[in-house]
Amino acid sequence: MLKKLFESVEKLFERKQFKSLKELLSTMEPADIAEVLAEKTPGERVFLFRLLPKDLAIEVFEFIEGPEREELLGSFTDTEAAAIIEEMSDDDRTALFDELPAKTVKKLLAQLSPEERKLANALLNYPDDSAGRIMTPEFIDLKESMSASQALDRIRATAAKKETIYTTFVMSPERKLLGTVKIEDLILAAPGTPITEIMDNNPVSLVTSTDQEGAARAMARYDLQTIPVVDKENRLVGILTSDDILDVVQEEATEDFERMAGIRPLDEGYLNAGLFKLTGKRLTWLLVCIVTQAFSSQILKHYSFALESVVALAFFIPMLIDTGGNTGTQSATLVIRGITLGEIKAKDLGRVLLKEIISGLLLGCVLGGLAFLRARMMGDGAGLPLTVAFSVLAVVMMGNLVGVILPFVATKLKLDPAIMSGPFITTVVDIMGLLVYFELARRILNLG
Repeated sequence: MLKKLFESVEKLFERKQFKSLKELLSTMEPADIAEVLAEKTPGERVFLFRLLPKDLAIEVFEFIEGPEREELLGSFTDTEAAAIIEEMSDDDRTALFDELPAKTVKKLLAQLSPEERKLANALLNYPDDSAGRIMTPEFIDLKESMSASQALDRIRATAAKKETIYTTFVMSPERKLLGTVKIEDLILAAPGTPITEIMDNNPVSLVTSTDQEGAARAMARYDLQTIPVVDKENRLVGILTSDDILDVVQEEATEDFERMAGIRPLDEGYLNAGLFKLTGKRLTWLLVCIVTQAFSSQILKHYSFALESVVALAFFIPMLIDTGGNTGTQSATLVIRGITLGEIKAKDLGRVLLKEIISGLLLGCVLGGLAFLRARMMGDGAGLPLTVAFSVLAVVMMGNLVGVILPFVATKLKLDPAIMSGPFITTVVDIMGLLVYFELARRILNLG
């Protein structure tokens, strides 16, 4: 269905049937229009954008991302830019300002109305990646003295300019949060019922300094669609909605995946990032790996006598380091994800270690047994198969332990545990695995 819609837009555009195109665009979802615009050249993008009705154009602008949005903004007159920025939702406008150069932000702020400028500056002054930075101050507030019918009257009068009407917030004259009321409870209540009898007087809330990941966890934990954000004095200053949190979850998950792959997080999409920037983001951990692999070279050099005595030892080195590296990465992935989701705490280190030790023994016995059979097929006696089997068991155990300990160390140092990436863990386990392998070979095979 969506594909056919995009094809219709393309045909009308190619045939220059702009009246029909304008009508078609007016029936489409803002997110779909933004996807159409993203595929066009800058000139075509501006032309199509100008075909949109004002209200729809503002919604579409909020869905456009990256350089395309900045290019589009640059094509507007000051008056047009001011009109669009003024009408954007506060949280989306803050996200836009975060992407733009400071000079451009200053110019746009100057074009806002005094009220909107005050709101924009307030949001921009909160710490990066905090609940205060991504919240919206557009919520429906109710007085504790209201009845259900009075509350509904206020919702009808103010709903058009608010982020959501499904949850409303009861505040004291000092703007302190007293409770929350769901729209269905207001509708079902008798008209004269006091708000205080309907509201949840112990609502879950966040403070403005709460990390956005913590905000996402809180919303998921309590299964909320909207969560209030208060300042240090419990005054309600904004709300977070599910769409805000979905953006955070996507952003944080992408960041974690990149870090676990040994890539410093990108600020923009892959196709929008420059070649040198992409290279630089990937280079850091690769350089670390190159430097640390020097230890592996020294180990091989130190035990060269073992390789000269039993050449077959070299045949199993790739299997050994691959097994250890993959085991460590698997273990780290499980632990990092558990820490990120709040399922694993610092106090759980003992339990996690015990679990991974037992898991390592089970995996090591299975993989070690297979390695023993593989080495036995070479017909060089029992010494080499035993060396390989015990080495695989030891490397799997070490991979599991390293994959657990390094993320906990990162958390203790107040670093993102995902920074203990796959490449780093693999390198550490490689070095330790080679040491164990050659030491076992020296003792079992009586070398040196």
